[in-house]
Amino acid sequence: MKANVPGLCYQCHIKMKDKLSDPVVHAPFKEGKCNACHNSHAGDMKGLIKENINKLCLGCHEKIKTALKNKYVHYVIKRGLCTDCHYAHSGSIKSLLVKEQKDLCWICHESLQEQFKKTAVHKPFKNGECASCHEPHASATQNQLIDSPEKICVKCHSVKCTIKGVSIKQATEKMKCTSCHSGHASDSKALLGPYGHKAFLDENCEQCHIPFAEGAKISVKMQITALCISCHKKDNPVIKSNDKHMIKEKGDCLMCHNQHASQQKNLTAKETEVCVSCHESTEKKTLLMEKALKNIRCTPVKDRKCFQCHIPPHSENKLYLKSDEIISCARCHEGQHKVTHPLGKDTKDPRDGKPLTCITCHSMHSSKAEFMLYFDRKRQLCIQCHRR
Repeated sequence: MKANVPGLCYQCHIKMKDKLSDPVVHAPFKEGKCNACHNSHAGDMKGLIKENINKLCLGCHEKIKTALKNKYVHYVIKRGLCTDCHYAHSGSIKSLLVKEQKDLCWICHESLQEQFKKTAVHKPFKNGECASCHEPHASATQNQLIDSPEKICVKCHSVKCTIKGVSIKQATEKMKCTSCHSGHASDSKALLGPYGHKAFLDENCEQCHIPFAEGAKISVKMQITALCISCHKKDNPVIKSNDKHMIKEKGDCLMCHNQHASQQKNLTAKETEVCVSCHESTEKKTLLMEKALKNIRCTPVKDRKCFQCHIPPHSENKLYLKSDEIISCARCHEGQHKVTHPLGKDTKDPRDGKPLTCITCHSMHSSKAEFMLYFDRKRQLCIQCHRR
């Protein structure tokens, strides 16, 4: 060769050599080991990368590779590339992050910024110290917490839970703090909520519980579902007691709802925790779809907001949809609905004789073509029905 690596590389990649003066430099790049990541002549990957960038990175970063075996893996890792968050060669921020930690998190978690408007904001959240509570890659704990909530919180906050002067510490010291308190922000000084059961926020615990006594076990007045329906009577006719969502695991309203407080309206649990735990095959299909299509426009699918479309066991519609298959989509896609292919009970699918709906052509979880279609819209989609 005319010169040794990396000198030979820098003859063409002049600007890359300048990056060696950045505050943080990736070790292989600093040591001039260009061939550790790149092929010299040709390759199947952009930038002549030797293999898939994630696989390449994990070849050296063993700790992260081990961490990814945990149950809860950050969605950005499942859906994207290491280089979405990290520079490959050099940068100005620790760990080669492409942005400051808090700014990087906002790229995906933009909606959380709304919580800054709350009257009480948790200091680590306010300061953008996401990693003080969360693991950036993967964790054995829900929400990628660095440990269980009760262990994280007591590092700064001692357990002092009381209700109307009665200590309930014996019941709460082993509870997840986040079952009552927000880790981010709330309109309550104690960071309750941000969305809470009215009886809980008003400290009217006896609406559901047998009156508290010091040191006594805390219990509810009746079976959970019956207790909920005693107030939420309008939902009673809709709840199907023999539905699999009511008889599996928790077997009651608490399968999908938090009884005290939640990060979400209607006190629903986080979908990535409750839904994906059973619907693993759907999640795998969705991840494959996201990697294939790159651009997923359906917000509930992209953000895993399952309850925006599905409401088990409160719906008698197909797939537990809030409304029928057409209206469910038209709620968001109002413009497209005005110019769509004929739909409804008067338009039959020639393949099975069923009414044509949005999900006849679109797949929310296993699409293979743009616009989340089953087939390419230029021809292949149409000839599924229009064969003549």
